[in-house]
Amino acid sequence: MASSEKGLPDVPLRAKLSPKYKNTFAYPTIKDRCPVILCKIIDHLYRERIEIGLTYGKEAQEGLKLVVEQLSKLRYEMQTNKELIEITDNHDNSKVWNSYLTREKEEGEGVTWFTGSWMWVECYMYRRVFQSLFQINELRSFDFFRHQKEEGFRESLSSMKDLGDWLFHSLANLDHENKTEIRELFGNLLQISLWGNKCDLSISAGSKKSASGNAVDQLSALRERIIVDQSSNVWESLEDSNQIIDMVLDNAGFELFTDLCLADFLIASKMARKIRFRMKNQPWFVSDTTSRDFTWTLNNLCGNDNAPALGKLGLKWKDYLESGLWELSADSFWTFPHVYSEMCSADPPLYSTLAEAKLVIFKGDLNYRKLVGDRNWETTVPFRTALQGFVPSNVLSLRTLKADVVTGLAKGQAEQLNLQDRDWMINGNWGLIQFAPA
Repeated sequence: MASSEKGLPDVPLRAKLSPKYKNTFAYPTIKDRCPVILCKIIDHLYRERIEIGLTYGKEAQEGLKLVVEQLSKLRYEMQTNKELIEITDNHDNSKVWNSYLTREKEEGEGVTWFTGSWMWVECYMYRRVFQSLFQINELRSFDFFRHQKEEGFRESLSSMKDLGDWLFHSLANLDHENKTEIRELFGNLLQISLWGNKCDLSISAGSKKSASGNAVDQLSALRERIIVDQSSNVWESLEDSNQIIDMVLDNAGFELFTDLCLADFLIASKMARKIRFRMKNQPWFVSDTTSRDFTWTLNNLCGNDNAPALGKLGLKWKDYLESGLWELSADSFWTFPHVYSEMCSADPPLYSTLAEAKLVIFKGDLNYRKLVGDRNWETTVPFRTALQGFVPSNVLSLRTLKADVVTGLAKGQAEQLNLQDRDWMINGNWGLIQFAPA
């Protein structure tokens, strides 16, 4: 449990989080959760081998044997704390990953599964999973998490229908002269997008994770669980701006739908003239959004005959894409091993592009961890300080806590939360709306 002055006990202050600290969430993640995710991938590939062969060809079905072999080897390496090895698939980012590995070795950092930094080794696992399929030509476009993401979408349709009906009605009756109404709607949609982040398949090791109930009706009860709420700062930065806003996405499914609702409002209210959605360029952390997930979502909203509002929203959002009001970018950097304070040197063009935006919204826990460097910060350190120079624009983080790192709390607030909920840092039941000005 974290404290205001020292962060996590038994971890050096401001040190990188690592599985070597057994009292942190990093340890059970690498010991238990990640091996379970690998087992579920292996099991899925075995069960679906016939269907994969019919869809991708006989060579793909034969190639699955090598894929499963490599994933089993990866699981063994993880469980026996082997040294991380170079990426060998010749993908565009393999040199970046191998350079990072070399740097960690030269700097004397841990380079085994239980001694390396948590952020790096967990991302490395997903990069190795990708490698196992990339080496089979016929399977390079195969998303090993696709079925889980699509199932999560379908199981959340009832909640999406309720939210879609409310949004459609709210935007149809939007009074652009009523600043109070617009500000209230903005605050509600920020919170809806925040709580959409509870639907995360990686935190449950790939088990079912979908939305239930009416998201709007739940806001009042959830408001007391927002431990930092800087919505007013965000409003002041955007009021009458009508500029570009970037949204760095997290999970597909219900969370993506809540993000699209927020983005629709930003366009309709003229708080933004363009939304640029930024997503992963490969399957990542089970439920992270790819370009395919984005277009699949819009297509399935349009084809929903049982929910007219969802169909209308899907068509409108497709029009946004066609007209250029919305834009999709699958940037390479989001699947690099780097934290965001390293972006300026690791990917200068992306950093410069983000600087064009009035605001960059980062969704979810992984983005938050990369924003603050996944370090053991004292919980009272200012959010902007923890960004360590990463300020290409105004930065907004919407995140439910699923890892034991947090910044920007009041003195004594962490101690009070420890008394309320022993697992407040990792169970996804508490949220942050944090803003850092450029």
